[in-house]
Amino acid sequence: MSQLVSQRGTLLTPDTAEALQRLELEGAKTPGLKIRYGGVSAPLCTWAGVEVDPGPTGLPSHLSMRPSGREVYLSVELPGTEDPLARLSALWGIAVPLGFMPWNRYPVPGPGDDVFHFMGPWASLVDFLHGEGRGEHSWPSLCSAAQCDVGTWEGPKETERRLQTQLHRLGIHCGPVDGEIGEVTLTAVRSLGMSGLPSSDAIDALSQLKPPEALSENGEQTGFFVFEGRPLEGFSSGKLHLSRTRTGYSVTARGSGRVVFVVGE
Repeated sequence: MSQLVSQRGTLLTPDTAEALQRLELEGAKTPGLKIRYGGVSAPLCTWAGVEVDPGPTGLPSHLSMRPSGREVYLSVELPGTEDPLARLSALWGIAVPLGFMPWNRYPVPGPGDDVFHFMGPWASLVDFLHGEGRGEHSWPSLCSAAQCDVGTWEGPKETERRLQTQLHRLGIHCGPVDGEIGEVTLTAVRSLGMSGLPSSDAIDALSQLKPPEALSENGEQTGFFVFEGRPLEGFSSGKLHLSRTRTGYSVTARGSGRVVFVVGE
């Protein structure tokens, strides 16, 4: 489980704090540009805190990123530029490539234009769900995973959601983080050599495992795994991507990663 850190009176995940430091360094490369940021204070980084102050998004606790330590409020100072659109565009040009997801869909000045979320390891979760045509589950899953990872989730099925969270963090896609343990999640658990639903202690042990490190890209290669007549579930992580075919899976490699196949009886 990740530990939130205090920085400038706000609580952040360690990777969000590091990303903000990179953001400031990138901003310093533009003469005169200065990035300002704020975040969520400790009293508000809880479900009770969100009930008191839901912040600019106005979302309830289970759909809020405030308790996750990944919601920040960014703006820029750019001497000689009074145009809000120019300042916001400059901010997007620096923040988005570093992994900050703007709350507003377009860089248009207005309410909420300073709200950003640092995706960190959960960017792939959102990508997976959108790629499967289940984009409606992406935001609730993102909030649930990000909160479970730092221990601030206070909703139902905490143990089950923590399990799904750690599987996704390891690059093992098991669908939405909703606490519903279906065959896909159970198969993912078995792929790690476990049986049944792990205990809280086992899930804590999972949180200590490191996902595979990506190597430098050496082009793209595609291959196929064929298993005729037998049940098969496949999971990929890192720079490997699996797509189900009629007789098995195709795998596209854009770098290093891990593929796990579980073949039924």
